[in-house]
Amino acid sequence: MNLNQINKIRMFAATSTVLSNHSTLFATSEVLNQRFQSFGGILTQLEGYRQVQEQNTSGLTLSKENLRGDVENLTLRISVALIAYATATGDANLKRMAKYTPSKLAKVSDVVLCDIAENMITMATPVIAALEIYFVTQAELDTLHQKTLDFKVAIPQNRVATSSRKASTATIDQLIRDANNILKNEIDPLVQPFQFINPDFYQQYKNARIIIDYTGRGPGATNETAVPGGVQQPA
Repeated sequence: MNLNQINKIRMFAATSTVLSNHSTLFATSEVLNQRFQSFGGILTQLEGYRQVQEQNTSGLTLSKENLRGDVENLTLRISVALIAYATATGDANLKRMAKYTPSKLAKVSDVVLCDIAENMITMATPVIAALEIYFVTQAELDTLHQKTLDFKVAIPQNRVATSSRKASTATIDQLIRDANNILKNEIDPLVQPFQFINPDFYQQYKNARIIIDYTGRGPGATNETAVPGGVQQPA
């Protein structure tokens, strides 16, 4: 979320707190109670979508990159063993098919890398006993097989998380507009009469409706500036 959205959500929370603390004052006002409940429902939705949007996907990315590195390294290890075996046996076709360099593996797409790893396992399986002298055993094939399966699962996870965050961003924007509208066009007019019978409540409400501009400079930031114009009635 951007700072403008964060500041508005803070204003929403402050306004909701004031209304909750003084709910007995408008307990008999069915309309105001209904509007307040609707406003609260919007805030609950906002919180849910905000959490989705702010989920940290760096862990997913790191896991995927680590798995890719493992698949590349194991594929290269088996490739080298197969080339050595093909050289010793004079199998030119196998030597050609098994030849992969680190730079080539690094450049291929995730899906293609999985295909190459699976092909490497297929080529190595029939001659696995002969590959032991080149430091590749069934354990390496099994590990590459499992790493490739795990990598296939990891490939779409970050993409899905990113898509969810984008969808949440659009929904958050709409919910903020909805919250603004219900405050400005419904709750504000319904609260105004209280300025004559309970000015303390009304003043607290007005104060809560001020949007504070938190600069977002980090924990050390101290200055908070009210949005120009004083008490804001958000559009």
